[in-house]
Amino acid sequence: MIECKYDNLTLLQFESLASEAGLFHAVTVKPQNMAPHRGVGCEEAIHWRQEICKIFNVSYDFLTAPSQVHGGDVLRVEDGDIGRGRDGRGSAVANVDGLLSDRPGVPLIHMSADCPLICVYDRKRPAVGAVHASWRGTVALAAEQLVRRMQAEFDSNPDDLLAAICPCAGSCCYEVGYDVQRIARTRLPDADAFFITRDDRDDCSKDGRSRLYFDLWAANRQQLINAGVRPDRIEVAGICTICDSRFWSHRRDGEAAGRFALWVGVR
Repeated sequence: MIECKYDNLTLLQFESLASEAGLFHAVTVKPQNMAPHRGVGCEEAIHWRQEICKIFNVSYDFLTAPSQVHGGDVLRVEDGDIGRGRDGRGSAVANVDGLLSDRPGVPLIHMSADCPLICVYDRKRPAVGAVHASWRGTVALAAEQLVRRMQAEFDSNPDDLLAAICPCAGSCCYEVGYDVQRIARTRLPDADAFFITRDDRDDCSKDGRSRLYFDLWAANRQQLINAGVRPDRIEVAGICTICDSRFWSHRRDGEAAGRFALWVGVR
């Protein structure tokens, strides 16, 4: 990813999206915490949100966020949604993990501390969408739903879309229980392809089985492909947030973890 520095802020951009004139986007890193409700430095989150809006030359009043409930639902931003969630989760667009917009100057913000954040961009409309895909969201087909809603709301052709998967927990570190695999098998085609078993880390898990790891990068990339996005137009950051200390990680930092954020919008 491309690193951009602005005084006390560092923002990352996807190489495939950075040159798109109709789009603004960024992924934040520590030490800034983008969540007003939790983690180290949460009292400064509003300030940093305002600063990033200045960098993008958009109004903070228009900053819009979903409530992120670990599901797979995605909604198009309507007039009454604009500005919801700018000051915190209490006012965010309720009961959804993803938002779509073709409204110029309306920034969307999605937060994470290990979960995948995924965006898709239709340069022909132009329009953009993003979704928070925790393991629950991943097995609920959140990434696929994101593309389907772009088709339904904006008549987007998946073959034209650019997609990107943000830094998140990698299969090197993201250990899950076998119950997660059982659930995934009911939802994901070829679910077992996204799970890795290892016997070489502390012998075994608490229940005596081999340790099981979920490849969230691959699972969400495959959903985008299944929805019609061309494989060569999907950029995967390939950065594990548990390994890389630039990012907040709930698995690594526990309750002290703040949130990094994906920002997207059209000009």
